[in-house]
Amino acid sequence: MKIMALTDIHGRVNYPETIISQLRGADLVLIAGDITNFGDREDADAVIRSLTAVNCRILGIPGNCDRSGVTTALQAASIDLHAKCRIIDNTLFFGIGGCNKTPFHTPLEYSEDEIAAILQSFCTSSETKHTIIISHSPPHRTKLDRMFLGVHVGSKSLRTFIEEKQPDLVLCGHIHEARGFDRIGRTLIINPGVFPRHYALINSNDNLDFELR
Repeated sequence: MKIMALTDIHGRVNYPETIISQLRGADLVLIAGDITNFGDREDADAVIRSLTAVNCRILGIPGNCDRSGVTTALQAASIDLHAKCRIIDNTLFFGIGGCNKTPFHTPLEYSEDEIAAILQSFCTSSETKHTIIISHSPPHRTKLDRMFLGVHVGSKSLRTFIEEKQPDLVLCGHIHEARGFDRIGRTLIINPGVFPRHYALINSNDNLDFELR
């Protein structure tokens, strides 16, 4: 399965032909939050329409800059993955939207206890080949949660979850300047970067090969 991973769209709806070609060729598109820039359902609907016009095989979660109507838009389009498990082509997907608390009081923030409670919705299956988590927040103390001044701002509860469960892959976003990848144990963690300037392509073969673009 060829997966195209996006994050931090922030309301952008006009994509170059090179991006459209990649979207069209993906077996599944994953959106790791911040679909809008502090927008609501109308803004999210516009982004979702732009994407589904090219590829309807999408799963996504809201980010901290998404108001409640964004979740409504994801649910109406039957692509919402927040606190849900889905199995597609022998791969288990689980999502957690929003982010841990920030000083900025953005629309969708959770305490670490609330994040831990959402992660309890995670399910396992012995019949799947891979497990992929889509989280807007990166895990704490990785290359992907470090801001310009070097401060680590990711979720501690998510890191604990990864250390215990060791999923194959975690896709995240949130920290625009922290595009890249890292590992916690055997878990690969990827921040694809701000879309449409950046994205990630992942092949769900034995090694989960990936490319940052």
